[in-house]
Amino acid sequence: MTKKLLKVFFLFVLLLSFNNLIAQTSNSRPNILIILTDDMSYKMLDDYNQDTFIHTPNINRIGNEGAKVKCYSTNSLCVPGRASLLTGNYGHKTGALNNSGYPSQSLITIPKILHAEGYYTALCGKWMLGTSYPKPEFDYWLWTNNSTSYYNDSAKYFNSVVNVNGHMTDFLTDSALQLIGRIDTPFFLMLNYNAPHYPFIPQSGFDSLYQSSTFSLPPNWNSYNINYPSFLYSQFSNIIYNELAYQNSMRDYYELMHGVEEATGKILDSLQANGLLDNTLVIFTTDNSYLMGEHHLRGKSIPYEECMRLPLFIRYPLWYQPGTLIDSSLTLNIDIAPTILEAAGVIDTFNMDGTSIHLVTANQFKRLNFLYEQNSEIGDSSSSVRTFRDNYFQYNRYYCSDTTEELFDLLVDPYQKKNLVHHYYYQDTLHAYRIKLDSIRLVLLDTGLLVSTNCYLLNPIYTYVPILTSVIHTSANCGAANGFIDVSILSGTPPYNFTWNTSATTEDLSNVFAGVYHLTITDVNGLIALVNVFINNINGPTLSEYHVNSTYNNFDGSINLMVNGTTQPYTYLWSNGATTQDIHGITNGEYDVTVTDNNGCISVLGVTINSIDMLDANNDTTSYINTALYINNSFTENDIVLYPNPAKNKISLMTSLIVGESVVELYNCFGIKLNCFKYDFSYDSPCVFNLNEFASGFYFIRIINKNKNIIKAFSIIK
Repeated sequence: MTKKLLKVFFLFVLLLSFNNLIAQTSNSRPNILIILTDDMSYKMLDDYNQDTFIHTPNINRIGNEGAKVKCYSTNSLCVPGRASLLTGNYGHKTGALNNSGYPSQSLITIPKILHAEGYYTALCGKWMLGTSYPKPEFDYWLWTNNSTSYYNDSAKYFNSVVNVNGHMTDFLTDSALQLIGRIDTPFFLMLNYNAPHYPFIPQSGFDSLYQSSTFSLPPNWNSYNINYPSFLYSQFSNIIYNELAYQNSMRDYYELMHGVEEATGKILDSLQANGLLDNTLVIFTTDNSYLMGEHHLRGKSIPYEECMRLPLFIRYPLWYQPGTLIDSSLTLNIDIAPTILEAAGVIDTFNMDGTSIHLVTANQFKRLNFLYEQNSEIGDSSSSVRTFRDNYFQYNRYYCSDTTEELFDLLVDPYQKKNLVHHYYYQDTLHAYRIKLDSIRLVLLDTGLLVSTNCYLLNPIYTYVPILTSVIHTSANCGAANGFIDVSILSGTPPYNFTWNTSATTEDLSNVFAGVYHLTITDVNGLIALVNVFINNINGPTLSEYHVNSTYNNFDGSINLMVNGTTQPYTYLWSNGATTQDIHGITNGEYDVTVTDNNGCISVLGVTINSIDMLDANNDTTSYINTALYINNSFTENDIVLYPNPAKNKISLMTSLIVGESVVELYNCFGIKLNCFKYDFSYDSPCVFNLNEFASGFYFIRIINKNKNIIKAFSIIK
């Protein structure tokens, strides 16, 4: 072979190798599958559900074999959520800030980008970002109505109307399976289920799946009653009034979602059977999450955790090892589009607001805060809202006719039960987060004028700076009025009013005799502080005491007083009117005694009698229940609720009769104590007992604190 021919041969081989490399690179581009549900609470996945009878193994498989991502929506409504998912941009850039109308049809979306890059693009299901007419960026167009009856419905295959035989979830699943089985080029498939959007009509095979199940009430089940937006409970359709309505809704809601869970398994199995699974970026998420019973509310469009947080699982072996957890960065729905671009090998030149989620695990990106936005719709009773959220606080600003704000401390109040805008301790934080919200809006170019609506903060309750004091006093000479009391105000809100039991109205007292002095301090906000001062005589009697606490608010406490020094006899005057040296048959409370010797010298002593129900649970040696106590203290009020009763695996207790830290005890039918611990009833979350180790039978729960002693009966049926 001549040198010239040899040169041509090598050029041919090089060109062939280059073409093969291009072909391999093209063929190595991943398929992209988005499984998108509608109005799905992230709690519908058993990873985040407190009820053990919920199982979602097929959806979990995506996260277990890939990554589970803690993700939030930038706008918890259908149209804005879908627009942000497909554009990687906030709603103020897409024009989708509520469900009224469509975003701009000129938006650069993931389907348009991938279609131009040679991907086969397909839609199966709910679109919502325009009319039902086929979009040129889709090679396959199977469109379903925004609202569906699930049975006896129709869809549009390109421009042709198709009657849906059977359930809509099955129809969409079967259509996607057919596509997966015949597409031989890299594809982008959006499988957009209507489920579990209302009406909650499951497939006939699942319509009794949870009908005998009892769902646990959410930890934040109770309604807001102070410092909440006035429009929150104005629409009856957004309220779940009682537990029966909650249970019925939850059963239908979860049964409808179970169809998507089963369908996800079929889709994954089909990808695997066709040899496509490991080269497919599988994303499972929803357009917006959903309130279902939290704060007695149902629905979306409110900037609370249950609306904002999205389920997001991603499977892509090239990036994620099985069991990857992504929660160090605040991931948003606007991050999904740039993630798809990176996987497809497309450089983001589209100025997207989001950032590829893959960069988080590569330690190249970490988001510490984000903006949530939503505009009110015409005729809607709610208002526009902007939210600044980080890992510590969430600040909501509603655009109302009166200042309407919410501030939640996420570290101590993750269920967002208490709005802190009127709490004195958080005023500096509130001011800082107002500035943070204004700043992030400017950075993200959210500069549109927001029109205020007629709303306000309902039932505002202010928590003011408490009055704290410091007292210095000097004793008096025997029989002389030369004692002195100096009171210092350490905190509170001036001006103050002072009222002594001597009728004096000054802050301090001078030239006082020995005795007991009570001061009431009232600040400008109406807060009250009580100060007790005991002035003794110099060289007066020496007092000491031994006391016995009362039991459960009974009158069985006692105080034994010891008096030494000076000249007898002594006279005694107790604050309860007793004139004996010792007092018996007393209940819990504050007691003081004035002792006068034969020379008229006075000494004063104060004693606190506690109740046995204030003891630490670990130190309470009571080993059996007092049956007489049970009979005398049984309750049947509706505001003491044990559920479920009969119970099987666990039982929950909620009561409004007790506030604060209490001792909670469990007894069997023989009165033998089986369990004992402390629980704080200051919050709305139920106290839960695990019953797995207990046999069937009759049991008692007792709650004891300084004010109440309540016993309720329940049974266990295994």
